[in-house]
Amino acid sequence: MAILLDEVRATGRLEEGALRGNFALFLNTGEHTWLLNDALGFIRIYASADRYFFSTSWLATCAYLQHVELDAASAIEYVLLGAAHSCQSVARGVDLLPLGHAQDLRRSCTWQRFPHGFDVHASEFRSPDHAVEAITEHLRTVSTEVAAAFPGRVNTALSGGFDSRLIVAGLLAVGVQPRLFVYGDSDSADVAIARTVAGATGLALDAIDKEVMNRSLPVPDIESLEQSTLFFDGLPSDGIYDPGADRRTRLQQTADGRIALNGGGGEIFRNFFHLPDRAFAARDIVRTFYRGFSRGMFRDLDGLARYETRLAASIRNIAGMSAVGDECLSRAQIELLYPLFRCHYWMGVNNSVAVRHGYYATPLVDLESVRMALQVPLRWKNAGAFQSRLVAALHPGIAAQPSAYGFRFDVGPGWKARLAEWTTCARPVLLRPLINAARRRLRTVRVAPAVWHRYRALLPGEWRMDSLLDLTQLADERALGRALAVEVVWRRIL
Repeated sequence: MAILLDEVRATGRLEEGALRGNFALFLNTGEHTWLLNDALGFIRIYASADRYFFSTSWLATCAYLQHVELDAASAIEYVLLGAAHSCQSVARGVDLLPLGHAQDLRRSCTWQRFPHGFDVHASEFRSPDHAVEAITEHLRTVSTEVAAAFPGRVNTALSGGFDSRLIVAGLLAVGVQPRLFVYGDSDSADVAIARTVAGATGLALDAIDKEVMNRSLPVPDIESLEQSTLFFDGLPSDGIYDPGADRRTRLQQTADGRIALNGGGGEIFRNFFHLPDRAFAARDIVRTFYRGFSRGMFRDLDGLARYETRLAASIRNIAGMSAVGDECLSRAQIELLYPLFRCHYWMGVNNSVAVRHGYYATPLVDLESVRMALQVPLRWKNAGAFQSRLVAALHPGIAAQPSAYGFRFDVGPGWKARLAEWTTCARPVLLRPLINAARRRLRTVRVAPAVWHRYRALLPGEWRMDSLLDLTQLADERALGRALAVEVVWRRIL
C-alpha cells in the first residue's frame, strides 16, 4: 500500500495494469481521497442517491436511505437473469459506482479512470504460438503473486471444464500445490473428472455433495431465510433458499486465512456468445443470450419490448456508444461485452458476496488478461481450441486428462466439437428466441409444484414480483428463489 501511495502521489494516477484481484480501495493521498474498486468492477460499490453514503453492501446502502422502493425494471432483470444489468439496483436511489470510475470524496465528484476506454489498439498476435507464450507468461505471474500472498493456503475449484483446469495448470506451473474441491454427487461427470485429475497430480481433493449436506439440515423457515438474506447481502444470483450448504461451503473454502480461487471469467479465451466473426446490433446480443423465456412471462403487454430496449441501451453504454442508435457493435466490442457487461454485472454479484466472508479471487480475468484476449483472433478461440493450448502449455500432465467436452486439452477439439461450434454460431439471431421457445415447449420445464407451494407458503399473499412477472412460468428454482429474495428483503429486512 505504501508503494501504491507513493506512485499515486508522484504521478497523480493509478498504474491500473499492476492492480489485480477483486477489491474495493479507499485511498487518501492528501490531495485526493479516492474510493474505487478493481478495474472490471467485480467488487461492487453502491452509492446513495445523495452521494453522501458509499458501501460495498447493498443492504447497508438501503438502510441509509431508510425507505426504498422497488425499481421494477431492475427487479425483472434480477429475477430473470440473476442480476440487474445496469448501474441502477433493484432499490431506487441505490446505484452502482459506474464501471471504470472512481469517487473523489474530497471533491465530491466521480472521474473516469479509463478516458480512452478499456480497449487497446495493439494488433492481433502474429501466431497462436506467440499468443500462447504471452498469455501463459501472464498467468504464471498471476499464480506466483497468489502463492506469495497465500503460501500453502490456496484452495481452488476443479470441474470438468476449461477454466478451473487452467487455474490449476497455472498454479502447478509455478510450483504451487493447491487443495482442490469439486461440487456434485458421486455420479456426476465433474466429480469423476476432478478425481482423475487430482490422482494424476497427487493433489488433495474434497468432493462435496451439497444436496446431501442440505438434506441433513432443517428445511428453511422465514427466520433462517432472513439470516441467508443478510449473509448474501440481499439479492444473490442463486436466490436465498439455502438450507445452509452454500453458506457452509463458502466459509469452509476460506477458513484459516485460505484464498478460494474460481475460474469465473475464463471464457475471455473462448467464443462466449457463440456468434460468428462480424458486427451485430446490441439488440442481437439481447436476443441471442438474454431471451430464455416467453413473451407471456411479462404481465405488461409491452414488458418484453421495454426489457429488450433497456438491456440493449445498457450494452451500448458499456461499449461506449449512445444509449439509442442503429450502428452495430464491432466484433472486438462484442468480445469486450463478456468481461465488461456479463462478468461485471452477473459475476460481480457472486464475487462481491464471496469476499465479504473470506479471501476470494477469479484470477483468469483481470485488465491485462482481457486486453491480451482481445488480441487473439476469434477463429483461434472457437470450440475452446486456444484455451486448450493454454492448459497444455502450462501443464501437459493435466491437459492429458479427460474433460467434460469429450476431448483432452492436449489434443484439442476434434471435428465433432468444431462442427457443433460452427452450427451454433450459424444460427440466425432472429431465430434464436424461436429455437429457445421450441426447446421450452419440448421440455415443458417448470418449477415443481411442491417447491412452488413451499416457497409461497413462507410468505403468503401477493408478492411484489407478481404484478410484474407470471412467476408460474419460471423454469428453474433459482429464479423463483430470486423472486423470494425480493419479497423477503422488502417484507422482512427493509
